[in-house]
Order: sequence, then C-alpha cells, then structure tokens
Amino acid sequence: MVVVSSGLSDGMLIFLMASGLTLVLGVMRVVNFAHGGFFMVGAYFGYALMGGRAISAVPFVLLVLVAALATGALGLVCERLVFRRMYDLPEVTSLLGTYALLLILEGLAEIVWGVKPRTQPQPDSLVHTVTVAGAEIPRYEILVVVVGIAAVIGLQLLIKRTEFGRQLEAVAEDRFMAGLLGVNVSRVFALTFALGTALAGLGGALAGPTVSMVPGIALTFILEAFAVVIVGGFGSILGSLVAALALGLLHSFLATEVPELADFSLYLLMAAVLVVRPQGLLGSGRVSGAAA
Repeated sequence: MVVVSSGLSDGMLIFLMASGLTLVLGVMRVVNFAHGGFFMVGAYFGYALMGGRAISAVPFVLLVLVAALATGALGLVCERLVFRRMYDLPEVTSLLGTYALLLILEGLAEIVWGVKPRTQPQPDSLVHTVTVAGAEIPRYEILVVVVGIAAVIGLQLLIKRTEFGRQLEAVAEDRFMAGLLGVNVSRVFALTFALGTALAGLGGALAGPTVSMVPGIALTFILEAFAVVIVGGFGSILGSLVAALALGLLHSFLATEVPELADFSLYLLMAAVLVVRPQGLLGSGRVSGAAA
C-alpha cells in the first residue's frame, strides 16, 4: 500500500506538468522545452511565498494556488514576448528557442535563489501519516493525489463543457479554419499557454516539500514530462494521466523491490508501451479529454 501511495503521488506531480505540456503541444504545435523551467519557477514561487517555513494546511494550499497563478502569469508574458514570434518558424528553430528560454529561466533562478538546494517544509498538519489497510500513508501524499484528481476533473470540464474548450479543440484540429469561423486564435494560444504553465507551476509548488529545489530540476522533470506525453499519446489528457501514474507506480515498485533498476523505470515504461502501441496508450493526434 505504501508503494502504491508513493507511486500515485509521484505520478500526479508528473501529470500536472505533462498535462500542461500536452495542451501546449496539442493546440499550439510547439515542442516546449521551457515547460520544465515553469515547473521549477512554480517550486521557487511557492518557497518564496511561504518563506521556507512550515505553515498550516489551508494557507499552504492557498499559497500553492497563488504560485500556480503567478507561474501562469509569467507564462502569458513569455507567450506574448517569445512564443508568439515562433509559431510560423521551422520546428527546429522553435525547439532551439524554447531550450534557450529554459536556460534563461534557470539562470534567473540562480541569480534570485542561488544554487544551494532548498526544500519547503510540509504543512504542520500533514507531516504525520494515516493508516489505510494496515499501512501508514503520509498525509501529504494524499493531498497531492487529491489535487491531481481535482486537476483532471477541472480539465475535463473545461475542455468538454465550456465554450473555450470547444474553441481549444477547434484550434487544435485546424487553426486556419477555426480562424475563418471567427475563433480568436491568438487569444486561444495565449490562454492555453497560460493554463499549461499554471499547471506546471502547480506541480512545482506541490513538489517543493518532496524535492531539493535547484535550477537543474527543470531539465529533470521536462524529460519525464515528455516521456509521459509520448507514452500517453499526443493530444490525450487522460493518456498523460495513465502514463504518469504508470511511471510513478513502476518507479515506486522498482525503488522498493529492485533498487538497481529504479533509475531506468522511465525507459522501461517507454520501451514496453511503444513496442506494443507506437502511437501511445490513448493517442488521438489532437488535444482532448480522452482519446478520439
């Protein structure tokens, strides 16, 4: 049970980042290496807002949300100043541009917070465990899973039940035709990017108490997020969820039972899935709440 709870918690953190990456890639067709930088920024924003000290659970959750919104606002600025200039450029050029932005974000983090590892303490009321089926489960892991479930439900409702969601799917399918039908494509791009970076920031802020915050975590987590998007299938939010949870559970199991293979869990999952299903678990070729 402990292995399952740890795997679900780790998987949800990866999903929060991968879901935003899926939105940006599926709608805007931009391979965004800078997405890892927004995860890192979200972690540091949470640390700065909480002052690096232990606080109670309710203020912690509220400040995590504030960190996510601040990261989304930064993403909106970057979309207008940087990404908007790359939409019509060759893919290699946009790839290099996003990687350059990642390096810039890492450099700014080093200037502001330094390179010394930092960790945000867990909320006072969540440092203990609860007994589930005879196993002691950390309360903080339960919080992470609950937030992840809320994010899944929220994304599903946004995409399937709102006007913006319909516009988002239309732009993902054919941005030129969507524009002819009256959809403000630039606005959809901007809001999609802001939402995607906010999700990355949310994951980063929640990861603060579980990782050592250094600028280098940006690259570590973006590689995992890309792997999840590939395994889950391009354009599928639910595919990213399934892949992220599978990765978290596999890593947790291997870390407990076969520690020497734990570092290879990412590659083992990709190999196992892509050999059988090269298009990914729920690949649809466009952004959606579930595979089409």
